[in-house]
This record gives sequence, C-alpha cells and structure tokens, in this order.
Amino acid sequence: MKTFKTLLMIFTVVFALTGCSSLRTASDYDKNVDFSTYKTYNFYDKGIERVRLNNLDKRRLMAAVEAEMNAKGFVKADKPSMLVNLVVVGREKTDVYNSGFGGWGWGGGWGWRGGWGGWGWGGGPTYVNQYIEGTIIIDFLDPDKKILFWHGRGSGFNLDNLNKREERLYTGVREILAQYPPNALAAK
Repeated sequence: MKTFKTLLMIFTVVFALTGCSSLRTASDYDKNVDFSTYKTYNFYDKGIERVRLNNLDKRRLMAAVEAEMNAKGFVKADKPSMLVNLVVVGREKTDVYNSGFGGWGWGGGWGWRGGWGGWGWGGGPTYVNQYIEGTIIIDFLDPDKKILFWHGRGSGFNLDNLNKREERLYTGVREILAQYPPNALAAK
C-alpha cells in the first residue's frame, strides 16, 4: 500500500507540473499593413542587446527565430524589409501542489466541523515549486515606417529548467510564430 501511495503521489506531482508547462501564446497586428510586402528580415540590434538571457540562451533564441523565419520563406538580409525585436520578461512564480491522497482519520467527513473521513482527496504531502516564469516576446518592426506591425508572445516558459532547454526554446518560438502572418490564419 505504501508503494501505491508513493506512485500515486509521484504521478500527481508529475501530472501537475506537465500540465502547467504549456506555453500560452497570443498575437496582435496592425490590420492596415500588407504583410506580403515583407520578404526579408534581420534582428533589431538595440533590442537584442537588452534581452535578459545569458549569451548561450540568447544565441539559441535567435537561432530558433532564424530557423522558423527561414522555414516560412523569409531571407535574412543586411537591409531588411522588417526587423525582429526580441524581449524576454521573467517573474517569480510559486506553484503549490498537494498530492490529494489522504487516508483514514478524523476530519473532512460527514457532520458539523468534520467527522470520520475515508479515503479521499485532501491531506497528504504538499509540494512547492518556485521558479522564474518567462514570457518570450517577438515583435516585427518596419524600419522605413518606424512602426511596430506585429506582436507575438508566449508565456509560461520555465526559465530555471535546464532540461531540454534548446528544444523548448525552438518549440516556443515555433508556437509564437505559427500566428504569423495573420492573413494566412484568416484564410484557413
């Protein structure tokens, strides 16, 4: 029975952690812009300088954006028709998980202020997971008009987790840029 409790507790914690690891994406754009005029890109240097990541992750993030832009048919150029600005914002996050697996004992049952309880939810150990949750922002700027014309973001990236970090960056960028160009989404 103790093994069953341990396995159930581990399953619950893993399930809770994986359920919270998905990236939440959104985008916004200027509806008056003709997106077909943008064929080339490069990075906005001033924005890249301010990205709050270590140099290894900064290069990974830029490589992920380049791979996705190239896959969409854009060409990196010295005099691009659009600039890619990257921003990474982090905030402290605390998740509290209860295994939810109780046992026989007083409380939580029937009657006024508890009573005799049975197997059920409540009780069991509580786990606390503290980490930095990141938001990756990708903006497209028109260097000639000096305007922002597309904004995409992905929230929920665990910046403290080093496990498969490069793969998660690529996946996150792919999910964010799946919303570009917006006209392609409207056509579907």
